[in-house]
Amino acid sequence: MDKDKLLYNVKVIEKHLEKNEKWFQQPEKKMKSFEKNAGAWNKEFLEEISNIEKVMKKLENYFES
Repeated sequence: MDKDKLLYNVKVIEKHLEKNEKWFQQPEKKMKSFEKNAGAWNKEFLEEISNIEKVMKKLENYFES
């Protein structure tokens, strides 16, 4: 491997890690925030699915009768 290419790749990785350093400093805090947001999204998603299932059941009953 070319030495210049290796140095370039190391610099790119270093730059990327500097940008995301905050994630590495407090991962527990970030995960709690993520889980909270995911929980809220999941609750809303399940409510919407429940509504869709109710409509499907009504349509099924309508077409069967």
